[in-house]
Amino acid sequence: MSITYKSLIKATVTISSLCFATQAFAADAAADEGTTGGANDIIVSARRIEERLQDVPISVAVVNQEQLNKANITGVDDLSKIIPGLNVEQRYSSETNAFAIRGFNQALRTTAAVGTYFGEVVAPRGGAGAFPGGDGAGPGNLFDLQNVQVLKGPQGTLFGRNTTGGAVILTPRKPTDKFEGYVQGSYGNFGMYQLQGVLNLPLASWARLRLGVDHMKRDGTQNNASGIGPDKLNDTDYYALRGSLVLDLGPTVENYTIVSYSNSDHVGTQPQIYRANPFTNFGGATKAGAQVARLLASNDPYRVENNMSNPRSYTKYFQVINTTRWEASDTLTIRNIMSYASFEQNLNQSVFGSNWNGTTLLPLPFAAGIDSRISTAQAFNGEGQNGNDQRSFSDELQIQGHSGDGRLQYQAGLYYEHSTPGNPTNNESISVGAVCLVGAYTGLSSMRCVSGTGASVNQSISTIEYINKAFYAQATYAATDKLKLTAGFRLTNDVTNATNRSFQWNFNSAPPLGAAIPIPLSQFVAPTLGVGAAACQVPNRPFATSDPATNCLVPSSAGLHTESTRPTWTLSAQYNPSPDVMIYGTYSRGYRQGSAAPAAIGAKTSFDPETADSFELGAKTSWNGSVPGHFNATGFYSKLKDYQMLVGLNCTLAVCPAGGSATSVFNAGKAHMYGIEFDGSLKPSDFFRLDFSGAWVHSRVDAFFVDITPFVANFNNRLNPAAIGDPMPLTPEFAGNISATFKLPIPESAGRLEFSAMFRYSSDFSTAASDTNTSAAAAILAGCGSACTATQLGNAAAIAAAPIDRASPVKQIDLNLDWKDVGGQPIDLGLFMTNATDQVTYTLIQPLFNSFGFDVRYLGQPRMFGARLRVRFGN
Repeated sequence: MSITYKSLIKATVTISSLCFATQAFAADAAADEGTTGGANDIIVSARRIEERLQDVPISVAVVNQEQLNKANITGVDDLSKIIPGLNVEQRYSSETNAFAIRGFNQALRTTAAVGTYFGEVVAPRGGAGAFPGGDGAGPGNLFDLQNVQVLKGPQGTLFGRNTTGGAVILTPRKPTDKFEGYVQGSYGNFGMYQLQGVLNLPLASWARLRLGVDHMKRDGTQNNASGIGPDKLNDTDYYALRGSLVLDLGPTVENYTIVSYSNSDHVGTQPQIYRANPFTNFGGATKAGAQVARLLASNDPYRVENNMSNPRSYTKYFQVINTTRWEASDTLTIRNIMSYASFEQNLNQSVFGSNWNGTTLLPLPFAAGIDSRISTAQAFNGEGQNGNDQRSFSDELQIQGHSGDGRLQYQAGLYYEHSTPGNPTNNESISVGAVCLVGAYTGLSSMRCVSGTGASVNQSISTIEYINKAFYAQATYAATDKLKLTAGFRLTNDVTNATNRSFQWNFNSAPPLGAAIPIPLSQFVAPTLGVGAAACQVPNRPFATSDPATNCLVPSSAGLHTESTRPTWTLSAQYNPSPDVMIYGTYSRGYRQGSAAPAAIGAKTSFDPETADSFELGAKTSWNGSVPGHFNATGFYSKLKDYQMLVGLNCTLAVCPAGGSATSVFNAGKAHMYGIEFDGSLKPSDFFRLDFSGAWVHSRVDAFFVDITPFVANFNNRLNPAAIGDPMPLTPEFAGNISATFKLPIPESAGRLEFSAMFRYSSDFSTAASDTNTSAAAAILAGCGSACTATQLGNAAAIAAAPIDRASPVKQIDLNLDWKDVGGQPIDLGLFMTNATDQVTYTLIQPLFNSFGFDVRYLGQPRMFGARLRVRFGN
C-alpha cells in the first residue's frame, strides 16, 4: 500500500504535535535507553531472584525494549519473529493466539502450555469459551518494559501455574526517583499509527509514580472480496493504560502496585479456502470450488471471502498487582504478591471463511431481492454476551534468604489462585448448511434463516471455576567456589468446576419449504426453542436428550468436575571452570493440569493432566579481548505423557440423525522431543556487532489412541491432530536469525546513527496428521465395499490424492535505521521495515478436504514499514 500525500500530511502533523508538546521538557541528551550491553550485563529473574543471565542454569532468551522497537514488535504474538523456538498458533485473532515451545503446545479448551507472566503474576485466564482466550498473548503489554524473558522447558517449581513448555516473563519498568519520560509517535503503511507516552514522577523521597499509555491503529491486511462486512480484515485497534506506584513504607518495607488496562476492538483474521473436493456437496463447483476458482483468478494472495456482516474481535482486561517486600534481616526477605484481574472477550467470525450464495444449495429459486448465504462453522457471541469471561484472584507468600556466608540461597512459598466466571459464556452457532439472510444480527432474535430445511442454532451457556493451590521450595548450595547444586520441589492441587446449558433452536414455520416457489422473504424466520427432547443438547449424552427439571442444566456434580494433585521438581548442577564459563545440567518434571470442558457438547467434557520430563545440558560463555562476545548453547531431551490433544469429531446424517461436528480434548498420546538451542554475539569493532540465535527441534508422536465409542451416538468419525511417527504440531524443525548492526560515521554532535538488518528463517511445520486424507479415503471404501458408487469412488480417490500441506517456511529480512540524539537533542528517529521481500506465508493449515470438502489456511503478515519519532524529557 502506498503512502499518499494525505498520509504524509497526517504524519507531519502528528510528529510536529509531539515535538511541540514536549519542547518545554526537552533537556540535555539523555543516555541511550535500552542499549544492549554484553551478556554479563543482562539481569534476569528466571529463578524469581535477580541474577546475571550467564549464571542461570536454564535456557533463557532475553529481549529488551530497544530490540522490540527495532523489530517493530507490537504484540506478544510477534515475539516469535526474534526468539527462535518460540512459536505461536495464529488463528481467529491476535488476542486468541497461543504459545508453543519445544513441541509443547496448547489445544483449544486446555490451559496454557507456555505461561505468560506480567510483573511476576500469571496472565488472567480466558475461561470456558468455545474459542481460545489467549491467556496473556494479546496486545498492549509490550511497551515500557525492562525486558522480555522466554524460559524454555518445564518451569514447574517456582512459577504460579504449572506448565510443560515454559514461560514468557514480561518485566515492566519500575518507577524511579528521577523526573523523566518520553512521547513517541509511529506511522506506516496500511494506515498504521501508534502513539505512546510515559511519565515518571518522584512524588516524594518515599513515593515514586510511573504512568504510561499505548494506542495503535492499523488497517486490515486481508482483502474481503465478498462484499459482506468490512472491506479489510485483520486490522489492529487497541489502547493500553498502565500506572505503577512504589511506596517506601519504612526503611525495610516497600510496596509496589501496578494497574493495567487494555481494550482491543477490531476485526480478526480470516482463513482462506484454497482447495476444494469436487465430489462433496460443499466442495462442489458451485460452492467451495467456485470460491477457489475466484481466488486463483484474482492473483491476490491476501484475498479472502467473508459471509458475516458484523465480524468482531473484542478483548478487555483489567489487572491490579500489589507486591509488598519486607527485608526482615540482612539474610531474609519476605514478599507477598497479590493480584486481581478481569478478562472479557467477544469473538464474531466466519471460522472457515466461506462465501456461498444460498441458491447453490436449495433446488428452489428465491424471490427477487433476497441475498442469502450458506452457513458454515462460526464463532458468535450475542450482544452483551462474551465467549470468555473470567475474574481471577491470586496470592503468593514467598520467603527468600541466604546463609551468612552466602553459600546457601533458598526460597519457599505458598500459592493460591481462584478464577471464577464473571458471567456465563454464551456461544450461538448456526448449523452448517443453513441458508440465512445476509445482514448483521446481534443475537438469536435477529437471526433469519430458511425454515423447513432442518436448520438450527446451537446455543451453549457455560461457566468454569479454577482453584489452584501449591507449596514450593528451592535451594542452591555452593559446594565449592566453582560447583553449585540446586534442588526444588512443588506440590500442586488443581480443581475445576463447570456448568453447561445447551439448547437447540430451530427455524420452524408453515407452510413447508416445498410449497414456497419461489421462496419468499417470509420463509426466512427467527429461531424458536425446540420442545421436549429437542430443546437440549447435553454433554456426554446423545444430542436429543434433555432434563427439563433443571432446564437443561448440567452441573459440575454431573461430571463437569476435575481434581488432581501432582508433584513437580527440578534438580541441577552448575560448574564454573572460570568466571566467564558455566556448564550445567538440569532435570525437571513439568505438569499441566486437566480440566473440565463444558463447551464440548455431546463429546468428552473433561480430560486428565499431562506430564513432561526434561533433561538439559548446556554451557554459557562470554569473553573480552579484541572481539568480545558471548555464546550460549543448550541440548535438551523431553518426554511427554498423557498428551492433551484436540480431536475433531463429526458424524454423517446417514449414520447419526442429528449429524453435526465438534472438537474434544483427549489424553491421546505420548511423544518425545530433543534438540539444540543457541544464541551469541560478536563485536569485532565499535562500529559493527553481529547477533545470532537458533533452535533445532526433533519431535515425534510415539503413541496415539482415541476411543470415541462412548460418543458414537453423536459422532462416527474423527479428525486427528497427529499420527504415530509425526512431528508435534506447530513445531518447526529449525528456526534461527542473524542480525548485523552497523554504527554509521557521523559527527558526535549530530548524534548516533545505526543501521541493522536481520534475516529470519523458520522451516515449515505440520498442523494436522499426515494420514488424515489417506485414512479418510480408506474409510469410505471400507464402508461401501463392493457396492461403491461412482461418486464414492471418485470422492475416495480425490481425498487420497489431496496432499496434507504444511505451514510455510519463513525466509524474511527486517531492516531498521535508528538515529539517536538527533542534532544533540533528546530526540530519536527511526525507520523500520519488516518482511522486506514481502514473502507470502501460510501460518496454519486446516485440512477439511474429507469432512467439509475444502482446505483452509491462515495468512502471515505482509511487508510493513514506517517511521517513529521519540522525544525524551527529564533527567
